[in-house]
Amino acid sequence: MSDSDILALATARGYTIGAESDTTEEIISDFLDEQEIKYPFTQAELEELTVSEIETIATARSYTITETLKADIITEFLTQQNA
Repeated sequence: MSDSDILALATARGYTIGAESDTTEEIISDFLDEQEIKYPFTQAELEELTVSEIETIATARSYTITETLKADIITEFLTQQNA
């Protein structure tokens, strides 16, 4: 998922992403702040993200990611999200 995809999703949900959000991590952080980190991600949505993006979201949600393979990271993320 590209920065423009994230911004388009944010706009569709009526979120405001700060103009100072230059990096993907800042954009994701602003996106999560806007939705109060409550939106549950689906496996399909996580598969569209990079490992770095998933790890950024996981950190923002205080999840612990110990796996290294993307599929395992997604499983670990979903397990913690659904706990």
